[in-house]
Amino acid sequence: MILTVLLMALAVSFEPFRVGMTVLMLSRPKPAMQLLAFLLGGFAMGTTVGLVVLFIFRRILLGSTYFTLPRVQVLIGLLFLAVAVIVAANVPRRLGVRSARFTTPAQRLMRGDSLSVAGIAGLSIALPSVDYLAALAVILASGATAPTQVAALLMFNVVAFALVEIPLLAYLLAPKQTAASMTALHNWIRSRRRHEVAILLAAIGVAFLTIGAVGLLR
Repeated sequence: MILTVLLMALAVSFEPFRVGMTVLMLSRPKPAMQLLAFLLGGFAMGTTVGLVVLFIFRRILLGSTYFTLPRVQVLIGLLFLAVAVIVAANVPRRLGVRSARFTTPAQRLMRGDSLSVAGIAGLSIALPSVDYLAALAVILASGATAPTQVAALLMFNVVAFALVEIPLLAYLLAPKQTAASMTALHNWIRSRRRHEVAILLAAIGVAFLTIGAVGLLR
């Protein structure tokens, strides 16, 4: 369970939007404080939602013979494969769906120096997403003790925000190099071709399917 959650958290940490928000925080006045507010907001939201979900559904699913870790892993594998197909087929563009862009007033607000804006951005980015709910499902299905599940939840959030935490610490030592490195990383992630992303997603999906199938056969 721990390895599965760790891999999912690593995948989340490299989300283009999440990395882009880190780059944006580094471009605002007082970058270290902006990153800290962003991190605290995100960590607070992610941990709170996770704890609520765990302790509500833990009692409901406790002792369930159907909701098992291997089955959840298979389901997640199928989900990754489905997303890989969607990315490869460029479905969003064919449907006329465009990536979200900040309006001019929003751009001005994000470029300001208010720490509350950074905190709210952190809260927003940690709202429950499909990948986060999938990670919570893995933790729940593991059947581990409550302290172990809470530890896994905290680990997920720490790793998922690694590209906020590391730049925050690095900025204190080398501000210009940190900003340049994060910008370069963001540009590299955004430059990946559609088929490269699809292949990566498919590989992750096959890995989850394999792990889940092995678990079901035991």
